[in-house]
Amino acid sequence: MGAKYCHVLSPLVIRGKVLKNRLEASNSLPHFLQGDEPYPADSVITHYANKAKSAAIVTCMGINNFSRGMLVPMEADFTHFPDYDLYNPACQNYLMQLADAIHYHNSLACMGFFVGPPSGYPLQQPDGSLKILRYSEIANSKPLSEQDVDPFTQSDRMNADAVAAVKNCTEEQMDWIARSLAEQVKVLKFLDFDMVSIHLCYRGQLPTQFLSPLTNRRTDQYGGSLANRLRFPLQCMKAIREAAGRDMIVEVLFSGEEPEGGYTMDEGVEMLKAMEPYVDIVQFRAGEADPNHPIPYELQHTPFLKYAENAKAKGLKMKVACVGGFHYFDDIDAAVAEGKVDIVSAARAFISNPDYGELLIQGRDDDLVPCLRCNKCHGRGPHDAFVSVCSVNPKIGIEHRLDKLESKPQPPMKIAVVGGGPAGMKAAMELCDRGHSVTLYEAEGELGGAIRHAAYVPFKWTLNDLRKYLIHQVEKRPIDVRLNTYATPETLEGEGYDMVISALGAVPAKPPIPGLDKPHVIVATDAMMKPEQVGQRVVVIGGGEVGVEAGIHLAQNGREVTVLEMTHMLAPESTAIHYYSMFSAVWESLPNFHSAVRATVTAVEDDCVKYRDQDGKEQVVPCDSVVISLGMRPKLEEALAFHDVAGRFAVIGDCKKPATVQQAMRAAYSVSHSV
Repeated sequence: MGAKYCHVLSPLVIRGKVLKNRLEASNSLPHFLQGDEPYPADSVITHYANKAKSAAIVTCMGINNFSRGMLVPMEADFTHFPDYDLYNPACQNYLMQLADAIHYHNSLACMGFFVGPPSGYPLQQPDGSLKILRYSEIANSKPLSEQDVDPFTQSDRMNADAVAAVKNCTEEQMDWIARSLAEQVKVLKFLDFDMVSIHLCYRGQLPTQFLSPLTNRRTDQYGGSLANRLRFPLQCMKAIREAAGRDMIVEVLFSGEEPEGGYTMDEGVEMLKAMEPYVDIVQFRAGEADPNHPIPYELQHTPFLKYAENAKAKGLKMKVACVGGFHYFDDIDAAVAEGKVDIVSAARAFISNPDYGELLIQGRDDDLVPCLRCNKCHGRGPHDAFVSVCSVNPKIGIEHRLDKLESKPQPPMKIAVVGGGPAGMKAAMELCDRGHSVTLYEAEGELGGAIRHAAYVPFKWTLNDLRKYLIHQVEKRPIDVRLNTYATPETLEGEGYDMVISALGAVPAKPPIPGLDKPHVIVATDAMMKPEQVGQRVVVIGGGEVGVEAGIHLAQNGREVTVLEMTHMLAPESTAIHYYSMFSAVWESLPNFHSAVRATVTAVEDDCVKYRDQDGKEQVVPCDSVVISLGMRPKLEEALAFHDVAGRFAVIGDCKKPATVQQAMRAAYSVSHSV
């Protein structure tokens, strides 16, 4: 019998190379899997090898050309990707090991190029030394005049360095850049890479900046018309193709269209048609970097598929791929079956599901772990340690150490898990799969715990998918689930358990602010589940991520909302990279969403909330309802009460310390894999 998802699983041949399926693991890497080694560390090789188990093409990040150390990691994106030294034989050895690990799983090894500011273009001299042409040197070689800047839109002003770099770039420097790219492609081919992926999107690299009217204001043969703007990028692509030869695949990452003032969707297709002699695959992306990594506020599963469809309809001959939100099997198979794409490109799908390809082959769509689109794989909040994680895959960041960290399953035990939130459900699942007899106790009438509110909020659809996934996984296993059961040490005492795991969660914190006990005060998650109980004028006390989400939800439901936050910014703990800009854009777009930061609430009255502003002045906000999101208090004392019920005991999740979904998943997984 054929596979359920036979279209995306069908092979494809490009330049004599066989793709085992239509899946491409696009150029991505959880940013902090290695340090500043100029070669792929074992952690990175393991990560990409695991992707190769699923994807036909695995694109590695690592050609950023000496951008390391230019900025603090969380201040920019590309600066904390690794940057491999292609010219050092010792580093080449590790690059060959990387390609070999990918080939082991019958996949193609691809290297992605992103040579944007503040990176440089290295070229090996005849004497073996490296000379670097710095992007910043080109951009700063001649300052822009007021005449250059005045006609620009706000978007252009943000690209001032790019405008300068394009304007100042000489033909000699263009030749240098084209030769540099070609030289590096030759090295990669020598190191047994099958494919290169050239970053031509978001106006990130200098050749891309020549393409865009937003950054190319030249008036010579390299500016103005589409043909002129193409001249230098085509020079680069021709040099790359000559270096790649007849059997190496060349891909470009390409923005399907640009913001207002940039090129249109149809102009983009015309550019790609000009590149057809040199390029085999185009991977369509968004016009800007952040939206290309869609978060839950983007309700479409695959918002950029329209670019691939348009290119196909306009007769583009190169193979068409598309990235941005591809995850669910029905979506990816339909995209191939309907001829909208030849290849499906994804990143987070392979991070959230280490067995993505196997699930696809077996048609196990109900076992596919939803991606939360939280983008924590890029790094956590701006004040967190520099570590790469995945909210739903506890293995990310420690893949290369699991053989040492995990214990062999103990003889079957009888285990009680107290609490049916994310941590409790995940622990019950893992313990059951390791052969233990598990009873899951939940005081409420349904599972879900702290994420139950996701079922009531449209933009929490990915978290709701996770909630439904976890419940379904518990239900399909032989786990004894006892709902509406408030477990105590006394009720568990005579059950003969070998181990008890406390996953009791936490309760909303209520600091000593006068008036928080008034009847018109409601907890944020309750307000999201029951917006009908909230009045027209709402004050949200606490502008962390949950408080802001509650405010957005209520504002979208027609309420007049004011969010008060003690710190200098709203949602300060949110993911800094490829998340916060889109998150903040949502509340900034709502005219009935207001906020005040550095606001210290002093009292809740029947008809208003009083606070001190940053200048110490008392302010009053009239309201009908007050929503509080002031953190959580762990139920640690209750959790610890179970410590002597059985021979083994563990505390996980919010009852130990208020935790994110990622921390709950990791704690549940690690405890379960220790017994």
